[in-house]
Amino acid sequence: MWHGSKMIVSHFCRFIVFPDPLNSCEWLQHSLSPWADQLVSPVGRANHKTPFFRGMTPKEAERAFHRLDLDFGAYTKIGIVQNPFRRMADLYDSLCLHDPIWRLKQRAGLEVPDFATWLHSGQPFSRRVLSGLQPRWHRLGAISTERWASGRIDAFVRAEFAQEDLRQAFRQMGIIPAVGFGGHQKQHRFAEMLRYDRNTMAIIHQRFAKDLRLYSGLTSELDMAA
Repeated sequence: MWHGSKMIVSHFCRFIVFPDPLNSCEWLQHSLSPWADQLVSPVGRANHKTPFFRGMTPKEAERAFHRLDLDFGAYTKIGIVQNPFRRMADLYDSLCLHDPIWRLKQRAGLEVPDFATWLHSGQPFSRRVLSGLQPRWHRLGAISTERWASGRIDAFVRAEFAQEDLRQAFRQMGIIPAVGFGGHQKQHRFAEMLRYDRNTMAIIHQRFAKDLRLYSGLTSELDMAA
């Protein structure tokens, strides 16, 4: 199971689109593929053909650009982000379905933590010794957008408003999309918010304060942008 879509790199139009770690806008891979002119490895590591790979962070991409003697700063970097309330619910669901330890516990009739207990434990935010062995979606799914972007993103596209945000980002680059983005957007699951109580909502507000600012103002005004 792999969450991450491949990043879209267009050398001709000089832009890079970084999917979020949980791949909340998988349809963008298909909509933007006509612009992709850089080979990206389909797995989470580079190979002898390309230094670019699926699930790459902006910081990792910058290093790959430098190895190829390309000017990373000359490209518009677009980052897909997801509302942290929805993201943490998606991450928990993915762990229930795909985490090998949790699946073994379930098969043995043992309990796995419920959503609130999992958030309160701090487990999704801890950096353990063996965390490097976890899939990239697991390791990166709970980090803040600020940390993931690391000051290298020029425009953020919110997954919940991807069509509008992406069109705006393209207009700022002077590009008129030749494909439509309509009809693909993932619908909000209201049941996700029913999992939260006052205490768990406070955890999200504390951990992801700047992420939430993306949903209360213009993304171009945020200090997370490069």
